[in-house]
Amino acid sequence: MVRFGARRILLASVAAMALPAMPAFAQDAEPGAAPAGDEIIVTATRREERLQDVPLSVTAVSGESLAQSGLKEVSDIQYLAPNITFSATNPVSNGGGYQIRGVGTQTYDSGVEQTVGLVIDGVVIGLSRDPGSTGFADIERIEVLRGPQGTLFGKNSSAGVIQVVTKKPRMDDASFSLDLKYGERNDRVVQASANVPLGETLALRISGYSNGQDGAIPYVLTPSRAVGDRRNNGIRAKLLWEPSDNLSFLLSGEYQTAFARDGQIIQSLGTSALFNSQFARFAEKPGPNVYKSYMDGDWTADTKLYAGSLEINAGIGEHTLTSITAYRKLETLQLSDIDASPANIFNNSDGGVDSNQFTQELRLTSPGGNRLEYVLGLYYYRTENGGYAVQYGNYYGLFGAPVVVGGGQRDATNKVRSLAAFGNVTFALTDAFKLIGGLRYTNDRNHGTLVVSPLPFPAVPLGRLPNYDGTVRADNVSGKVGVQFEPSRDFMLYATYSTGFKGPAIDGTAGIIREVRPETVKSWEIGLKSSFLDGKGTFNIAAYWSNYRDFQAQTFDITTTPPAFFLSNAGLLRARGIEVETGFRVTPALRLSASGSYNDATFREYDGQCYPGQPISPVVGQGCYVVPGTTTAVANYRGFRLPNAPKWSYILRADYKQAVGGDMAIDAAANWAWRTKTQAVIGDPNAEIPSYGLLNGTIGFGAEDGSWRIGIYARNLLDKRFYAPYAAGVINPGGYSKIVMPEAFRTIGGTLSFRI
Repeated sequence: MVRFGARRILLASVAAMALPAMPAFAQDAEPGAAPAGDEIIVTATRREERLQDVPLSVTAVSGESLAQSGLKEVSDIQYLAPNITFSATNPVSNGGGYQIRGVGTQTYDSGVEQTVGLVIDGVVIGLSRDPGSTGFADIERIEVLRGPQGTLFGKNSSAGVIQVVTKKPRMDDASFSLDLKYGERNDRVVQASANVPLGETLALRISGYSNGQDGAIPYVLTPSRAVGDRRNNGIRAKLLWEPSDNLSFLLSGEYQTAFARDGQIIQSLGTSALFNSQFARFAEKPGPNVYKSYMDGDWTADTKLYAGSLEINAGIGEHTLTSITAYRKLETLQLSDIDASPANIFNNSDGGVDSNQFTQELRLTSPGGNRLEYVLGLYYYRTENGGYAVQYGNYYGLFGAPVVVGGGQRDATNKVRSLAAFGNVTFALTDAFKLIGGLRYTNDRNHGTLVVSPLPFPAVPLGRLPNYDGTVRADNVSGKVGVQFEPSRDFMLYATYSTGFKGPAIDGTAGIIREVRPETVKSWEIGLKSSFLDGKGTFNIAAYWSNYRDFQAQTFDITTTPPAFFLSNAGLLRARGIEVETGFRVTPALRLSASGSYNDATFREYDGQCYPGQPISPVVGQGCYVVPGTTTAVANYRGFRLPNAPKWSYILRADYKQAVGGDMAIDAAANWAWRTKTQAVIGDPNAEIPSYGLLNGTIGFGAEDGSWRIGIYARNLLDKRFYAPYAAGVINPGGYSKIVMPEAFRTIGGTLSFRI
């Protein structure tokens, strides 16, 4: 019988010792096992395999490496894995999303799914603004899977999947961990976890986190506020019951809260004398190198998440039947002073959304090690979103009453239902040669409504938006074929052809309803995975070519008041390139690794809005031209790169740990992540994000067995500034605004950790 002690009921863990992540190392076929060699175990194909045996481009990062990285937000994964970025103009709190190989849908609207899927413990995260794994609490590992993944995952993902796996309860381990961190601008992190055996067949694991930091961009009129303010808290509990060797139940529940102050600031003043006069009283006025907020209002986002899931694994002969039932409820409230000025122009751009998501996945997995291996699944997905938005302001007091955009308060609902059946098969023709095949059927339905109501006080309407009630539907068959050649444990070649699908959308940005067609992709990939010197070194390379049809692209419309990003379909998009990942254990104490990518992600067919100041071309179909027979100007963006899609990027890492006697050890790590220039908004030369690199590092001293450690961490050690500029539109015509992420400022601090 299991004996109980006081430490088995302790709980709490946190924090970030710091530095960027090294690859995840494991010794057995148990994901997340302690290092004993440099083999990496992943579940990218829904079964445990060495990363070197998986025929697709995938990066894995261990929870231990994350704990040493100092990273705090889910978006920071972009500095740990090659060829992945996060929205430059949309933070997590505002619906931002990932891009893999330059491709990803960035949207403010809750009724639009992402091109890159986020999966946490087998549950697809489909709600916009869902904090997901914000606190990085008790993570086992993170896997980044590139390319379409519809034949293995419940929800289709046309560009790739980021899979987060948190730690499960363990029957034979009573343990407790606590991580603390404190640094510049009140940077603080607390993470705690406890594993509590409750008998021979039952175990409980509880983890929690609390993190935050004061922003680096002060409000001039309200010094107690700053752009970049963060406060995040969460708790997760997991109860594992294994009544027999072939049956297990994993019940999980979590609660998270998040607060962010992420508003834009003014990059430059334009041509409006009235707008510019509002800054006359300030000695220092907005400019490219000025990091201050002049708004007289505020920009905040508050989020609450309630979530629960039940995973059942049952052995049926040698097969495993998996059922994952999950429910998530999200409450968001956003208050925005969108003019970002010291005048009440549009101080009240406010909105709230209550969302919920229910998913059910059934999956049958064949036993491994046979000539024929397969995964078959059924999937049901439903989301419901209901919310309001209202945008009004005094508009300099010119009208004697507030001015309201769209004629009043906009109340919207959105319901999405998706059904799918999927399967993936591998067949070994010989010990070295395998065939790969997969198929998926998807049926999506998206229903939306919009009702505009007058405000409860006198207001001057700025345009009137029509009500809307409509449904978009689509179904699709997608699949995958490929070959895999692995003559030895140290060498593998593969080639695959995949198709993917992303369902239709109803975009309600700025209250203007737009029906958006489904997005499809055809993708080719070839790759090599190799290891050498008895596994001390690895070298992996992949080349890809993907053609997207009707890509759901984000466009910035400066003709609306206020200006807004909205969703539309681009005719054809091409992403092609090469990814390389390599690592070498120089000594038992030192490992070096590097990764990089070349990515050519460009529009091949896309007519969008002309960028501000773009000259009118006399030739129809070239540049910004007037559509014949109309007065409408559009721009041909064929050959233009996607926003936030660097052509070149690389990551260099070093990790060192050495025993120094007396059961003590020292450790140090460094990570350099660099990317070439990108566009914040397509086409506009004034909306460019220059090339930049971030250096992170950590150094520590503690017990060799990890029972305690003290250390120092640094994020953005070189204090490199970068931001995403975009045209301000009609409020500040000719001027520009910019989004500055918190990681654009240096943070140095100390860490303290315990393990018992």
